[in-house]
Amino acid sequence: MPNSTRVHKHRGSADAGKSRSSHTRAVAKVSYRSVLANKIRFTLTIIAVVLGTAFISGSFMFTDMMQKSFNGVFENVYSAVDVDVSQKDPTKPITEETRKKLESNQDVKSVAMASETTAVVAKDGKQLSTGGAPSVVLPNDTDEDAPGPSITMVDGRAPKGAKETMINSDAAEKHGVHVGDTLKAIDIRNSHEYKVVGIYNTDFSVGGYLGLAIEPSVYIERYTDGTFPDGFWLAARDGVTPDQLKDSIQKQFPELKVVTGDSIVEQATKEVKEGLSFVNYFLLAFALVSLLVGAFIIANTFSMVVAQRMREFALLRSLGASRIQLTTSVVFEAVLVGVVGSLLGILAGMGLSKGIFALMDMAGFGLPSSGLSLTPQAIILPLVIGVLITVISAWAPARRAGRVHPVEAMRSGDVSSASPLKLRTIAGLIVSLAGVAAAVAALLLNDADTKNRAVILGVGALLVIVGTFLISPALSMPVVPALGRVIGAPFGAVGKLASTNSRRNPRRTATTAFALTLGVALVAAFGMVGATMKGAMEGMIGDTIKSDLVVSGPQNQGFPLPKGVEKAVEETEGVESSSTVGAAPISMGKPMDEGNVTYSGMYAFYYKGDLGKSMGLKSLGEGLKTDEPGFYASENKAKSMKWNVGDMVPMYRVGQGKMGEVKLLGIYTEPIQPQILINEAALAPYSGKGKPLSEVGDLRIMQVFVHGDGSVRDKELQERVRKSVEPFIVADVLTTAEYAGTVSSGIDQLLMILNAMLALSILVAILGIINTLALNVIERKQEIGMLRAVGTFRGQVRRMITLEAVQIAIYGALLGVLIGVSLGWVFVKVLASEGLDSVVFPWLLLVGMVVGSGIVGVLAAIWPAHKAAKTSPLEAIAD
Repeated sequence: MPNSTRVHKHRGSADAGKSRSSHTRAVAKVSYRSVLANKIRFTLTIIAVVLGTAFISGSFMFTDMMQKSFNGVFENVYSAVDVDVSQKDPTKPITEETRKKLESNQDVKSVAMASETTAVVAKDGKQLSTGGAPSVVLPNDTDEDAPGPSITMVDGRAPKGAKETMINSDAAEKHGVHVGDTLKAIDIRNSHEYKVVGIYNTDFSVGGYLGLAIEPSVYIERYTDGTFPDGFWLAARDGVTPDQLKDSIQKQFPELKVVTGDSIVEQATKEVKEGLSFVNYFLLAFALVSLLVGAFIIANTFSMVVAQRMREFALLRSLGASRIQLTTSVVFEAVLVGVVGSLLGILAGMGLSKGIFALMDMAGFGLPSSGLSLTPQAIILPLVIGVLITVISAWAPARRAGRVHPVEAMRSGDVSSASPLKLRTIAGLIVSLAGVAAAVAALLLNDADTKNRAVILGVGALLVIVGTFLISPALSMPVVPALGRVIGAPFGAVGKLASTNSRRNPRRTATTAFALTLGVALVAAFGMVGATMKGAMEGMIGDTIKSDLVVSGPQNQGFPLPKGVEKAVEETEGVESSSTVGAAPISMGKPMDEGNVTYSGMYAFYYKGDLGKSMGLKSLGEGLKTDEPGFYASENKAKSMKWNVGDMVPMYRVGQGKMGEVKLLGIYTEPIQPQILINEAALAPYSGKGKPLSEVGDLRIMQVFVHGDGSVRDKELQERVRKSVEPFIVADVLTTAEYAGTVSSGIDQLLMILNAMLALSILVAILGIINTLALNVIERKQEIGMLRAVGTFRGQVRRMITLEAVQIAIYGALLGVLIGVSLGWVFVKVLASEGLDSVVFPWLLLVGMVVGSGIVGVLAAIWPAHKAAKTSPLEAIAD
């Protein structure tokens, strides 16, 4: 080949490469300028990304902040603790004699009690609320060399004698407590009044913590039975390491559990991390729901953008741009939106995490705070997820842009509306039917485990939601115009026009509505399950509690009643009898610390008195025995443990080993009851000083059921009992109906949190409607101009756009209610074995969501309708 030919070939290749490179740069520049030129369009899309990524980033920041704060608390508490000594065997308690032997050890510098007692503190008859933070009485067992958190006096002096105390400065400031004030401390045993003689600072005074420190000898007398279940803290002498001290103590006391302070911090930190992981997963779940809803909006936006830019893409194709370059240009725009939205979402996450903390602090949770925590996962993960979701959502529209032919794309209009729906609808029907089949299977498998049935239902729910999304465009074609005719009837010709317009692009209508559908479906399903749970709980309490009154501790704190309440109730004039339900750290059948064991929780319930009279368990017939030691079990518990009436079942002190064996006296079938009910006679041999169960700290009174003698009316009896227990402050005297209301209020609080989280997805859906209408107005500029030219008023244009938005919103809400109610109904039926056998429909919530969705449509249409009304007839026609 001649050299000149080779030169020309090389030059041609080089020119082609330069041409492709210049085209790529040109396309990238066009993409960049498209974003800048359509700021409002992409701002709305960016907001959808922001909301989702803000929740992801905020959840990580919040849990990291809490983790760091709690770690700091533990480090402060145990920074001066070299070794912690506690009991291994509850039948061999640690005594004052043990303390003396520890102090005489040559490696020990000092010893302090590792004890505190939970108490409710009141001033002038009103409880000083700490929310979730500890409220305790503790021994002032400290000096300069003592192990444990340091205490520094800031006002007054240290307490002396049985009537004096000092309080931490944070609590004193929060509750307005001063030196000279009198406080009452109510614990599970009794109540005591103390005069405040000092105020102190301490390293572990965080959140809403309240600590009353009293003289050690007074603490031992009032709050212990002469033993120390929490053990002691030890400080090592100079030159002795914590590990050396541990070995020395363990050798001297082989029967005790001896660990270093560092190992306690490590274990506590691990437990807090595991506990906070649930909060993190909870927040992340709602973040992903928000991102899923946002993905519909992003895909919808890019579909409309591609449809509106067909002429632009055709021109680029005719100038030599390849399919790959056009696809890349749209993906590049998606990357820009994803990056900007995710970065803004991370900034919003900072505010969100602080906001969550502030709200919880205002609600009285008393959380410690070490300030905002910025970790790599809180920044990198939201950024990556936000960009990926945006690019994936924009991928189908980007490919559509790349497939444009120069001549074909020169036509104006939205070609997406002409796409056939047949294959999509058939696929949607198949997927939906598969989901319905899974839901029916979960419903019919009565003998299967509830957890497995719930998993099958979850898969079915996912398939139904996906199938509905695929079917929705075809479904919207007859439904939305029909809604439009009803909604638009009062508006005459404008209403008819809005009804016709909503049918023109079913894909867009369905996609916009589905963002709202998803949020409404979740709220409806949760609302239905919650209403059913409330109904079952209130019905169960009404059916089973036969007493005239219930005396209970604070429902939101789980604080037990002081033991003196029982006596006060019994001595009240007009009271014939009473019975008690309490909680004890007991597991039946197998020790709780075996990982795969089904158990009833940290505490099993025990009773004393004629509980059969107070709690009418019809399935037991004769009632609950009190003289014969034994226990009763729920049908589900007995079935899972393979127990039969008359069996001798091993009973364990939680975390400390087997205590003995107890007879199963009966099995009850009533739902939503405790899994275990043990009578006091079964616990008596194991309760008391030197026994596995401490009467002071382990046997907690939860409710006292009161029966009147008929001499006074119920209201008068309630006032008398209330006056009798008034000195205990924490005791609430309630009728059966009032008690049912306090128990079910916890469900209301949970639903409120869930719905508040789900409101985020509905907010994103509102943005979707705004986005769709705004882009729709741009696309229909010529049409709106023609309407203006033939005499349509601006107000009529505004009404038309608003009616279209209302149609879309109500269609989405109705579809969401239908899905949510159907899935919620099946879920309730699956839980029938757990006591949810009577379905309750939350009609007010369901109707409210449909009406609210109409209002959402009106609000979402304000800006697009205003923009449409401003369209000039001449300007639109010229376009």
